[in-house]
This record gives sequence, C-alpha cells and structure tokens, in this order.
Amino acid sequence: MDIIISRMTEGDLDEVVVIEKKVFADPWPKLAFKYDMENDYAIPLSVKLQGIIAGYASTYHVEDEMQIGNIAVSPDFQHQGIGSKLMAHIIQEAIGLKLKHIYLEVRQSNEIAIKLYYKFGFVIWGCRRLYYRHPTEDALIMVKEIN
Repeated sequence: MDIIISRMTEGDLDEVVVIEKKVFADPWPKLAFKYDMENDYAIPLSVKLQGIIAGYASTYHVEDEMQIGNIAVSPDFQHQGIGSKLMAHIIQEAIGLKLKHIYLEVRQSNEIAIKLYYKFGFVIWGCRRLYYRHPTEDALIMVKEIN
C-alpha cells in the first residue's frame, strides 16, 4: 500500500469535502480548509492512496502546542491503518517543530477514534459539555505530551 502524506493542496479540496460530508454530521465547509491552507500556523494534511484522497487532517500550532482540529479517513479506506499512519505523521510534525503537547477533541461516543488516540499515548484531560451538534454530545479533550 503506497500511502503519501503531504500538505493539502487546492486540488485536494473537492475530495476532502466529500469525505468530510460522509464522515461528520456537522461538516466543515470547503472555505475552512482553504483558509487553513493560507495560514502559517496551520498544517493541513492530505493522505493519498494510489492517487486518491483517503484521509486528511487539519492541525494548528501556536507556541509549544499543536491542536488537531479535524482528522478523518474516508469510509472507503477505513480499517487499513491509514488513521494510524496519519497520526504517526502528525506526531512527527510536532516533534520536528519541538512542540510539547498535542490536543484534540473527540465525541465521547467515538470509541474507535478514542482507541486510536490511546494507542498513540493520548490521555483524557477534560470534557467540553455539549460541544458537538447533530447530535448534541460532549467532547472529550485529549492530550499527548511530547518528550
């Protein structure tokens, strides 16, 4: 499996938005991803498998912290290790930038994602009450310390 993870480009946007709408009940608009591509503090990533967008992530770094704002794998490519490879890449980006922490929010009911984050050393740090819509649900705040 030839997986290529690189900085998201404008050519990736249409496929990213299709995945976003398939995966999330309250999807980000195309403009949000485009905005990330134009900002120095954002690291938007796309994952390509045989030239097809299989996943993506939007990350942000400020001072010594990284925030994962959005991460997804297309339903067509789930359970193939793509999420793990993307998470490993994000962690390496954080290490390269000499960051100390990576934060993210995840739906409390998203057991598959939570399991992935635990696998990479994230721990639950707190809770954001009623953070998500469609349906309304709490978000777990998870953090990974970078040594």
